[in-house]
Parts: sequence; structure tokens; C-alpha cells
Amino acid sequence: MLIRNKIRKILARYPYLETTVLMGLYFAIGYIINSQDICMLESKSYQITILIAIITLFHGMSSGILAMGLVGIILKFFYVEFPYELFISHFILVLIFGEFYYYWNRTIDSHSVENIFVNKKLSELGKAFYTLKISHDQIEKSYVTKPMSLRNSIAVIKQNLASDNPDKGYQDFLLLIRKTVNIDEAYIILVEDDGSMSTLAHTNETSLFNPKDLMVQKAIEKQMPIYVSNNKLNCVSEYLAVIPAISNKELKGLFIIKKMPFLSFNKDSFITVSILVSYFFDELHKVNTLKTMDDLYGNFQENFRFELHRLDRLYQQYHIDSTVLVLKSYDKLQTHVLKENLDENLRTLEVYSLIEGDEFDAIAILFPLVDKASVKGFTKRLIDIYKENELLEYSNFSMSEIELVLTYIKDETCLL
Repeated sequence: MLIRNKIRKILARYPYLETTVLMGLYFAIGYIINSQDICMLESKSYQITILIAIITLFHGMSSGILAMGLVGIILKFFYVEFPYELFISHFILVLIFGEFYYYWNRTIDSHSVENIFVNKKLSELGKAFYTLKISHDQIEKSYVTKPMSLRNSIAVIKQNLASDNPDKGYQDFLLLIRKTVNIDEAYIILVEDDGSMSTLAHTNETSLFNPKDLMVQKAIEKQMPIYVSNNKLNCVSEYLAVIPAISNKELKGLFIIKKMPFLSFNKDSFITVSILVSYFFDELHKVNTLKTMDDLYGNFQENFRFELHRLDRLYQQYHIDSTVLVLKSYDKLQTHVLKENLDENLRTLEVYSLIEGDEFDAIAILFPLVDKASVKGFTKRLIDIYKENELLEYSNFSMSEIELVLTYIKDETCLL
């Protein structure tokens, strides 16, 4: 197993090495069988064609061209007459197989990215749901002493994170978890893309976080919660538990528990902390992303702007299209009815944002991973309800036309 893993690492580092080795083995076998026909061109089994096809289909056009280059060298120096027709015909096959490899892998990448986006949204919704459940459980247990729900507290913390002084938001979130799960001493650690770590919040000013602690290293390596009872690290670690925050299989942060009451040290507490910390880092990423966007998408609500930015990046990188449907209503009552209709009919992944104005209201609806042709059915069903109303207009925009959305909302010339 170790030898196989080492071979895979070497092949991954040197992508053309496998092609060179395969062609070298083929020429060696051909030389052993018939030194006058190293490429085995006289064989009726078409071995050279099959080998070239396999290399190109598995590794792409560049590897196929490399293989044909090696074949050309052998044909030039070991054959009396260079078979131009055979060489050109096989080179054309490499181009055809290379195109197939390109389109096939592009399709696979496209579906993989779509799957990653859907799974990430499912994970975010799951964390949000579990956070809501914890919040409601708290209200049921102590409504008089804790009238403010956990979700409302997080909303206040998000406002602090978006402000010029996010440190208060970090400390408030740490205090919230300490009160929710009854923790005495803990740290919130941010993990950067390059693997560096920094402390966002901690309870003890004199106690510094130790990134080389064995429990911390184990949690980072396994990307799962590690605590003293399941790994017997209490003799070599100064912490009770290390809970990583994972988003899309990437480590975003750590929540480290150094001291807590024995009765609170249980599986339910760790599950609660894990969900809340993951939810917190998701929201932190969203807040930081929105800060870098400035007013790129106008006055849309934050969640809509974030999703629009994320889908725009998918389009720029992988050409996976999405659609924005913009409705302009010139009647306040009609706007209210439209909102109710959208709340009832939109699917989970679809989000909308309302911009209210003095002359008209604009409702933008985002359809992730859906092209304009697929949105026409929804648009027709929605507009048919108001087909006799002249105070409504609409238009669909793909991600390549996203800059026109704000222009359309400001335009007042196109009434139905």
C-alpha cells in the first residue's frame, strides 16, 4: 500500500512520466519480439492504435502528442522508410480522442462543481436548522431568564462582525457558547488558506494557544472533533477538546476547550458546539466576502448578494450558468402579493431580494444552476396571474449579463 501511494505521488508530480514509461515498455517489448519492427506495425492486432487511444483518453491530448512524438522518433531512426500515412492517421486520432477527453472532463468538472455547490448549501441549511432548534430548546427551558433566542444573539454578533471592530463580535460569540454549553476556558482559532493560525477570541489573556499541541494536530489531520476520552491524550495535551469547523472539506477554524465542568463534558455539548462553530465560521466567511464586494450588486439584501457573488464566480471559472429574474412592480399591494407568492413557490436553493422605491419596487429572484430557458416556465406561470395588469414588467438575465441587472432596475421605460 505504501509503495502504491508513493508511485501515485510521483506520477501526480510528473504527469508525463507514466506516458513515457508506457511507451518505453511498448518499444522494449516490440524490440524483443521483432527488432526490425519495434512499433509492431506489421501486427494485425493494431497494438499501437490501442495504446495511443488509451493514453490520450486517460491523460489528454498533451500526453497523446508526447506518445506520438516518441513513436515518430522510433520510426525515423529504426525504420528504412518513414510511414507518413500511418503516422498522420494516428496523429488525427490523437486530436479526436483529445477533444473527447477535454469535453468529457469539462462535463465531469461542471457536474462536480454543481454537486459541491448543492452539498455546501445543504450543509449551510442543516447548520442553520440545528442552530434554530438549539435556540428554541433554550427558549423552552428558560424563557423568563433568557428571553432572547440564540439565533437573535447570533444576528447581533453578525452586525458586530460587519462593523469596523469585529473583535467584539468574536468575544461575544465566545461568551455565547460559554453560556450555552457551560465552558470555563476556550479559544476560537482562525485557520488561513496557507495553514497559518491566529486567535480570534479567548477567555484567558495570560494563556496562549499552543498550535503544536498533539490534540490540535490530530484534529487538523483527521478534520474531526478530538477529545480526551476517545484518544487518551489527557497526559500529553493541555486541552480537553478540539473541535474543527469544516466547510466544503476545508478547515476554516478551531474551537478549543481547555476547561469546563465535568457534568457538561458530554457528546451533546460537543455536537452543539460543533454546529454553532461551523455556523459561525460560515457567517464569518459571508461577512468578510461582503466587505470585499462593496456595492457591486447594489442594494440587494446581504444573503442575495452573497449567493449572486458565489454563482458569478462559478460562471467565471467553470461557465456554469444561473439566472436572475427581475420583476418591477408599480403597485405596493401587488408587491405584497408577489412576495407572498414567492414565499410559497420558490424552492430551497432559490432566493429573492426586494428593493423598495418611491416610483416602483424591484424584486430580483436568483435561480442557481438554471439557464434562462428553464426559468421561462416559472416566469410564465407567475406573470399569467397578472397578465391584465399594466403595472408589472419583468426580464431574465444570465450570469454573463449580470451587470445589466442594476441598469434594468434603474430604467423606467419598459412597461408591459
